This record gives sequence, C-alpha cells and structure tokens, in this order.
Amino acid sequence: MGHEVIFVTAPYSKLFKLKKHYFNELQVKKCQLVPQGNNISSYVHATPFHIANLRKKALNKMSAKLYGVYQKFSIAKELEQKVAQGDILIFESTPGLFLLDKFKKINPNAKYVYRVSDDLELLGVHPSLINYEEEVLSKFSLISVPSQYIYDKILGKLAQGKENLKLQYHGIKKALYDAEHDNPYQKGTVNAVFIGVSRFDYSFLEKASVLRSDILFHIIGPIEPKVKGDNIIYYGEMPFEDTVPYVKHADIGMHTLSYSEGAESFSDSLKVHQYTYCGLPIVAPTFLETKRKNSFYYSPEFPESIEKALGQCIAYNTNRLDLKNEVLSWEQLVNEILNEI
Repeated sequence: MGHEVIFVTAPYSKLFKLKKHYFNELQVKKCQLVPQGNNISSYVHATPFHIANLRKKALNKMSAKLYGVYQKFSIAKELEQKVAQGDILIFESTPGLFLLDKFKKINPNAKYVYRVSDDLELLGVHPSLINYEEEVLSKFSLISVPSQYIYDKILGKLAQGKENLKLQYHGIKKALYDAEHDNPYQKGTVNAVFIGVSRFDYSFLEKASVLRSDILFHIIGPIEPKVKGDNIIYYGEMPFEDTVPYVKHADIGMHTLSYSEGAESFSDSLKVHQYTYCGLPIVAPTFLETKRKNSFYYSPEFPESIEKALGQCIAYNTNRLDLKNEVLSWEQLVNEILNEI
C-alpha cells in the first residue's frame, strides 16, 4: 500500500539453543536492518537472553524483574532512527512487548497499536509479561484483537473504558483462494481437511474415522501420525500456498483442537476464515462455539455428537451459503486498524 514497514523479530536469544526451536534453523543477520524489497525491511533483535517462563514458581519469582535488564539491551542506531521517524508502532502479543517502554522513549509521538494475536496466558509466557501487559494497555492508541474471547479478557483488564479496544478478525489473502486450483482429491470421495501446527484433537480423529468410514480425513501440518486408519492421510508440513487446493476443494474443514485453559481464544483462528471463505462447513468442539452459520459442534466426550456434527456438515454442502463478505482480506484489516487511530 506504499507504506514503509520495518518488521522486528523479538525476542531472539541464545536461550533458544537450549531446546528444539525453529529459530535455531534460521540463518539470519542479527541486529541489523535487512532490506526485503517492496518497502519492507527486517531486523532480528538478538540479545544475550530473553524473558521466558522457567516453569517453576520460585524461579519465575526470582526472575520477575529481569525484564528491566532486557529493556536496557541496545538496538542498532539504524533501527533507532527508523523508530524515531515512525508514525505507527505495532506490538504483537509476545515477550517483544517488553520493548514498549524503550520505543516510547525513542518516539513518544507515534501512534501505538497492540495487536493481541494470541492470549499470553495460553502461550505460557513468564508471569511478569502478563503483569506488564496489564500495566501498559492504557499506553496504546488501539488494542486490536482477533476473537471475542480475547476481547472479553482484555476488556476485563482495562482500568478505564473500552474506546481503544476493537474486535478486528484476522484476514486472508483472498486472491490465493479466488484463483483456479486443480482438485487434489479423488473424484467421488468425501474429504475433510485439517491444516495446523498443534493442539490437534486425536480423540476426535480416532472416533470420527470409525464412525464415518465414508469420509477421508486429510491432516496437513507437523502433526504426529498417532491415529492410523485406511481413511486417514497425513501430509506433514507443506508450503502455505500448496495447502490452498486442499482447502478450496474439501467438503469439510476441521477445526478440531484439544482443550486446555484459554483455548477458547482459537474460536476465530485463521483456518476458520480460510474455511469460511471457501464455503466449507466447519466441524469443531463446543468450546470453540460461535454464531457462524457454517459451523457445527461436537462434545469430545460424546461420540454420537461427533457423528451428528459430521452429518450436519455433509447436509450443509447440499446448499452452501456464500459467506465471503464475512471474511476480511489483509488489506481490509490494515484499513480497519488505520481508520481507528
């Protein structure tokens, strides 16, 4: 859209070397601006350490004030100049939020946006970050959230009013889904697809694959093939654009996640918008229930509800609704954010 964008990756530190993490596989230039073309540059804020949940209450208590040290780590002069010149600074819900005070000092006049892409408590971050988030909410011109659950949760933390809090769903790249794609499925088959990286509900798959042996279940992403069956196909991880035909030509979109406290925040996750734009009926557990007309729900503890929900999805396909207008493009989301500040 013609704007200059600096994308800062934070946090990034040697602590990632202590565990298996995809950051370890990246070959990146640290602490320097790297042009990426089309008005975009990237910067990896590499520091000696970052603030991570130590998984022990005593250890987390001992390290509760360490974020003050993290905030003092310097950034490159070239990034500092860009921050000083910035009109809008957007923070996501990661430990990078701790950089807010530093950036505020560099540029107190910019508009600050908090895009709460994920619930911090669900992510299992250090308790000091959860406390810090609550302390700084009032410093943002806009708090943009992608789900009703996160909206309600942030609203409960706001000391004053809700004028700067807005529900703004994720967007998709519509042109990708509007383009023609070859059907990857065998003609005459009924296909349910799941695309994701975690929290897959294996119990659903185990029951559903037996209850509806007429449905082929396609699992795309780094999902361990724990449940076997003649009608279950695992693809592993694939490039995002390669997943589009599997969504566009599917009969059912699976939003089948396992529960943990706070998982309700996934009610409006990206795959929901992708499925909806392509006109798919969605099968999901009841804790993800919304008012979407194309969603059908099951209770994980009741197998009969799984069979019923899948049957409702099949029936829905006989008269699909066009819900494309209910899905934002990324450009529309950008405009919504810009219009609010």
